[in-house]
Amino acid sequence: MSESPKARRRSEVKERPGASRAAKRALGFIWSNWLVLGFGLACVLGYFFPHVAARGGIIRSEYSILYGGIGLIFFINGMQLSPAKLKEHVTNWRLHFVVQGTNLVLIPVIQLIIVHIVIAAGGVRSGTVDASILVGMIVVSCIPTTIASNVVMTRNSGGDEAAAIIEVVIGNVVGSFISPWLIYGFLPSGGEFDSLKPAKADTLGPMYANVMQQLGLSVLLPLVVGQSLRWTFPKQVSWTLRTFYLAQLCSFLLMLVAWSTFSGAFQTGALTGLPKSSVIFNVFLNIAEYILFTAICYWVASPPEVVTRLVNSFVADSKLGSYLPGLLRRALTVKKMPKELVVAVCFCGAAKTTSVGIPLAAAMWSQLDNFTISSIQVPVLLYTVEQVFVAQFFTIFFKWWLHRTKKEALDAESATTREQGLATDEQQDIARLEDGNINHEAPAEFHVHNASLLHEK
Repeated sequence: MSESPKARRRSEVKERPGASRAAKRALGFIWSNWLVLGFGLACVLGYFFPHVAARGGIIRSEYSILYGGIGLIFFINGMQLSPAKLKEHVTNWRLHFVVQGTNLVLIPVIQLIIVHIVIAAGGVRSGTVDASILVGMIVVSCIPTTIASNVVMTRNSGGDEAAAIIEVVIGNVVGSFISPWLIYGFLPSGGEFDSLKPAKADTLGPMYANVMQQLGLSVLLPLVVGQSLRWTFPKQVSWTLRTFYLAQLCSFLLMLVAWSTFSGAFQTGALTGLPKSSVIFNVFLNIAEYILFTAICYWVASPPEVVTRLVNSFVADSKLGSYLPGLLRRALTVKKMPKELVVAVCFCGAAKTTSVGIPLAAAMWSQLDNFTISSIQVPVLLYTVEQVFVAQFFTIFFKWWLHRTKKEALDAESATTREQGLATDEQQDIARLEDGNINHEAPAEFHVHNASLLHEK
C-alpha cells in the first residue's frame, strides 16, 4: 500500500531534526577546526601566487610575517602567560633534557639510519631518490624546533604553552650553534655525495647573526614587552585579551606563517625540477616521521610504569646515581609528566624550523648553484609545511585526550561525593532511628510512673 500524504509529511518532519542536528555537528566541527581549512587555503594561495608571500615578494614576508606576525604571536603569549609559570619551567631540567635531547640528538640519529638504509637499498644509485633530498633530510633532522606553530598548537590543545615557549627559546639558541656541527658529522660521503659537500665552517657567521637577530626581535623582545604589560596593567591586559579575541588572532597569524612557507616552497621551482619519485618519497616519509617522532616524544614524556621502575633502578636510584648532584639526579629520574606538559613536549620535540634550516642550508652550500641549494632546502620546506598540517590533527586528538582526562577526574570526584553523601544519609538515618527508640521508651516509663502514683492514692 502507498503511504498516505499525512504519514509522509509526519515522517519528513521526524527526519528534519535528525538531519539538522547532523548538519549542526558538522558545522561545529569545521568551525572548531577552521585552521585546517586555513592551511589548505594558504597552500592554494602559495601555489598560484608564490610571488606574493615568498621571501622578497610583494608583502616582503621576511619582515612582515617572520618579524611582524611571529613577533605579535609572542607578544600576545607574553600578555597571557603567568610569570610564575615561565619561571617554574626555566628550571625544569627534565623538560629540557627530554625536548632538546629528542629534537637534537635522537631524531638526527634516527634520520641517519633511514638515510643509510635508502643508500644501501640502491635508492640513490637507481635515481629513484635524488642525493640532494637525502642531504636535505639530514639538514632538517639537525635543526631546532619551530618558533611559532608549536606554541599556538600547544595552547589550542589545552597544553602548557609556557613550557613550549621556554623550549622554543632554548632550542633555537642552542640549536643555532650545534646544528651545523651535527650536519657536518652526519652527512654521508662518497659517490654522489662528494659533489654535495658543504663549505667550511668559517662561512656561517652571517647565518648566526641572522638567526640571533630574528630570535631576539621576533621572540624575546615581544615576550618581554607582553610580560611587562601583564605585570603593570593586569586588569587592562585581561580586558584587552577577552575583548579583541587575541588568542584566536594567534591562530590566524600562524596561517600567515604557513602561507609564507608554502609560497617559498613553490617559488624555488625545485619541487617541479626534482624527479617526482624523490618528492613523493620525501612527502610520505615526512608524514610517517612526524607521527613517529611525536609518538617517541609521548612515550619519553609519559613512559609506562614498568619502564620507569626499570630505568630508575639502573640510573637515578642506582648506587652510582646516589653520588650524583641532586639537580642532575632529579633531571635523570624517569617519571610521567603532567598531561599538559606531555602535549607541549610532543609539539616541540618533533617540530623543526625553517628560520634556521633555510638560511643554514644557503650558508653551508653557498658555493653551489641555486637549483642545488633549493633542492637541499626542499626537505626542510616540505617537513615544516607537513608538520603544521599533521599537528592540527594532533591538536584535535590532544584536546579530546585532555578533555576526557578532566571528565574522568570530575566523574571520580562526583562519585566520591555521592558515596560520602550516601554515607552521611545512612548515619543520619541511624541517628534518627536511635532517637525514635529513645522517644518510644520514654512514654512507657512515664505511664508506669503515673500508674504507681495512682495506686498509692
